[in-house]
Amino acid sequence: MKVNKTISLLLIAGFLAGSSVFAVSQDTEDRLLEQALVSAAVTKEQKVAVGTYLKALAQQKTERAEELRALARRSTGGKFLASNAQSERFLKQAAALEREAQRTQEFLNNL
Repeated sequence: MKVNKTISLLLIAGFLAGSSVFAVSQDTEDRLLEQALVSAAVTKEQKVAVGTYLKALAQQKTERAEELRALARRSTGGKFLASNAQSERFLKQAAALEREAQRTQEFLNNL
């Protein structure tokens, strides 16, 4: 019985330790994916396809940032502090999306 518990604990600890080693942020993952796409594009057609994809991605992020800013301006009618906190979250998300769109656009310009 003690052996089973020990093995189970070691397996769980190993799984948790191994999963945290390979964890990367979404931003880093997106950046690595964009770099892989660009470096894999060899022909002119592939480069045009990657450019079109990156341009569409930047446009989607910009549009979503605008939607979040509009949501932040909208009055939800609840308590002031809760509504203000929600608006701040929307504005932070919009700013982050704007930065990502800008980074994607700069990456596209260097293509």
